[in-house]
Amino acid sequence: MDVTFTAEQDALRAAVRDLLADRCGIDHVRDVMESETGADLDLYRRLVEVGAAELPGALELGIVLEECGRAVAPTPAVSALGIAVPALEAAGADELLAAARGGEAIPVMALDPDHVVEGHVATHLLFVEGGELIAAEAAQCEIAPLATMDLTRRMARVRRNGGSAVGDAVAALRAVERTGTVAVSHELVGVGQIALERGLAHAKGREQFGKPIGTYQAVSHRLVDSFIAVECARSLAYYAAWAIDADTPDADLAASQAKASAAEGAVLAARHVLQVHGGIGMTWEADLHLFLKRAHSGAALLGTASQHRRRIADLIGV
Repeated sequence: MDVTFTAEQDALRAAVRDLLADRCGIDHVRDVMESETGADLDLYRRLVEVGAAELPGALELGIVLEECGRAVAPTPAVSALGIAVPALEAAGADELLAAARGGEAIPVMALDPDHVVEGHVATHLLFVEGGELIAAEAAQCEIAPLATMDLTRRMARVRRNGGSAVGDAVAALRAVERTGTVAVSHELVGVGQIALERGLAHAKGREQFGKPIGTYQAVSHRLVDSFIAVECARSLAYYAAWAIDADTPDADLAASQAKASAAEGAVLAARHVLQVHGGIGMTWEADLHLFLKRAHSGAALLGTASQHRRRIADLIGV
C-alpha cells in the first residue's frame, strides 16, 4: 500500500475544499438547515461538476467526502455519490449511472423504505426486490418527509408505485456494504476533524485564571483523546478505500473496521469539543451541535459501531 497521495489526489482535495470554503461556510449551512428541504442541491451539482460523480476509485471518493464532512455540507453527497452511484455501477445500471454522473439525476438507495436518508430530494429511488435493483422516479413514489435530529441530513418515508428493474441487486448491495460503508466513514472523519479544529482553536484562545484553558489537563486530555480517535479513524478509512480499489481479501473486514472506528471517533470528538467549550457549547448559537448531530446521524448510517464490531467478529471467526 502506498501511503502517500498522488498529485492528482491532492489537486482533487484542494478543488473540493476551495469549493466548499467558497460556497459552504457555516452561516450558509445554518441557512440551508432552516430551509424546507435542508439540502443545497446547487452545491451538490457543483460537486458533480468538479468530478465527484465519476471518480476513479474509493480512495478519491473518500477524499471528496472527508472534505464534505469537514464542511458539514448540507447536500446528498454521501447518499447519492457515496452509496447510490457505486451501487448503480456495480449493478450495471448504465443509463441511470450516466445521468447521475452528468448531474441530471440524484439517485438514493431506499434500503429501508421507512427511513430513506435524503429520499425527499432524490430524483430516483433505488429499491432492492428479490435479486433485482428497481429504480423509480420520485414522481412514481409517495414520499413523506420525516422529522430528524440532524436538520442538515433529513429522511423520508417512501412507497413505490412504479419503476423498473435496472440491474443486479446482489452486486448493488455488495457495493453498498463495501464502498458505501467506507464512504460514510470518510465523511465521519471529516466531521471529527472540524470538531477537533474548533476545539483546538477555542482551547488556545480562551483563558481562565490568566492561562489558556488548553494548558489544563481536563481540557488537553479531551483534545488528545479526540485527536487519537480521529487519526485512527482516518488511517482505517483510507486503508479500507485502498483495499476496495485493490480488491484485497480483507476489504470487507477493513470496511467494518473503518466504520466502527469512524462512528465512535466522530461522536467522541464532537462530544469532547462541546465539553471543552463549556456552557456556551450547549447553545443553539454555537456551531458545535451541528457537528455532534452530523456525527450521530453518520454513525447510524449503514450500521452502527456495535453492529460493525459484531460483523468483524464474524469475519475473523470469533
